[in-house]
Amino acid sequence: MTNAQGLAEPQSEDAVWREMRLHMEWSEGFSLCFLFAPDARAVAHIRQWADDAWALRTAPLRVIEPAAAADAAAHTLYGLQQQIDRLGMVRAPVWVQMMRLDDVTEAGWDAARAAMLSRLNEAREWLVQTFARPLVLVLPTAWRAQVPALAPDLWHVRSFTAEVAAVTTPVASQSQEPAQRNLQAVVTTTLQPTLAAVQVARERLAQKTDNHALQRELSVALNQLSQALGETGQSANAREAALESLELSRQLRQALGDSPQVLRDLSVSLNNVGQAERDAGRIGEALAAYRESLELRRQLRQALGDSPQVLRDLSISLDNVGEAERDAGRSGEALAAYRESLELRRQLRQALGDSPQVLRDLSVSLNNVGQAERDAGRIGEALAAYRESLELRRQLRQALGDSPQVLRDLSISLDNVGEAERDAGRSGEALAAWRESLELSRRLRQALGDSPQVLRDLSVSLNKVGRADSDAGRSGEALAAWRESLELSRRLRQALGDSPQVLRDLSVSLNKVGRADSDAGRSGEALAAWRESLE
Repeated sequence: MTNAQGLAEPQSEDAVWREMRLHMEWSEGFSLCFLFAPDARAVAHIRQWADDAWALRTAPLRVIEPAAAADAAAHTLYGLQQQIDRLGMVRAPVWVQMMRLDDVTEAGWDAARAAMLSRLNEAREWLVQTFARPLVLVLPTAWRAQVPALAPDLWHVRSFTAEVAAVTTPVASQSQEPAQRNLQAVVTTTLQPTLAAVQVARERLAQKTDNHALQRELSVALNQLSQALGETGQSANAREAALESLELSRQLRQALGDSPQVLRDLSVSLNNVGQAERDAGRIGEALAAYRESLELRRQLRQALGDSPQVLRDLSISLDNVGEAERDAGRSGEALAAYRESLELRRQLRQALGDSPQVLRDLSVSLNNVGQAERDAGRIGEALAAYRESLELRRQLRQALGDSPQVLRDLSISLDNVGEAERDAGRSGEALAAWRESLELSRRLRQALGDSPQVLRDLSVSLNKVGRADSDAGRSGEALAAWRESLELSRRLRQALGDSPQVLRDLSVSLNKVGRADSDAGRSGEALAAWRESLE
């Protein structure tokens, strides 16, 4: 809908976010989004949703919000360059906000905005060729008519533009403790944007049923929905969305042939199907999907050569196949896949250097190899891989700070090192690693609130610390840790329902509490816990 001047009518914040998110997530390079708003309150929720959407990814939202008009343009340009220097190939979205929540009318802001736009316009080629990530520019509503004239080159390369309507209700402070959020509300918030995106894509496709671009739009939205459903424990619904996306991808392949984009989209859909099948315990179906995806990515490598994206995609598919082979009890095949993936990750490091994405990918492969070596009883080799991964994650923390993904990755590596140390008979070293991991899990809960991923990670850490305390004869400390873990597992079941993962986690916690109660001579309590676990 447009107004008398031919401009789009202001939209609600949730409508803007639904569409803008697609542009931010789909683009594989530079993606410029303009938001025009009456004040900063109108975009506060959009900014929070964007931060939430990337909070547990490799690179959370980066915000550039100059405090004063005098140096706003220089501050913004410096901040954009810093994203390249610090994060390399990691596609961290950047939010540039040239207004504040307190309705500041300080003189000079219009001149500062004009200077920023002029300098960004001059840097258009640098942005397109080098910046290679989503960029959101937030400006006052009055600037909607001025930007095309002040920055025509920049305006030409934009991917999304929206005017946000004023809000009539107070915006919650962004400093509010996330831990106060209700768990079910967090689950709903996680799913709502992806559900809405699928609905929008369906409606658009219904109007032009033979439009291949709209078919791809729906397929991508369904893949995102499948991932979100899987993250919230809804494996059956995740599988349904992934299978629908896969069917659309196969139709597009039949219609368009084996172009690189078509094959890559199909491989992504197959990976999502594989994940959903694996979450549901259907290992054979998961492995079949992962193997087909791997074959497509080998085909893409043959056609396109060893570009970084091709090698990284191939490495991811090898990791997926390795996980499914391991689930099926074929440890040798799993280790072979993991080792090939690790070799690709080392090749990428040699070619691209120590960017955060390269180091994180390498640390993931090392953890996978370590797990396979541990399965084979080669504890020394497992510990060496785990320790190298841990060192990389400490290096990433030093470079990137305490972002949620950095802390979670570090916690996982500490858990792995603890397992290998325990296998090697070094219980003290194991306990030290697990306690450090538990501290990180508690920090993540304080920062992010009670999301399903946060609560499950904390539950796992508590179980490990409890096991180490039990090994050391500290039965009271072990029981306290296991009971706290059990309480978290019950909360997850209440919020997510009886998914296979939720039930497995609850059963593990009940068995541990039962064991501790039995060791303490509380046979009645132990029997009750074990009976509930059997159910």
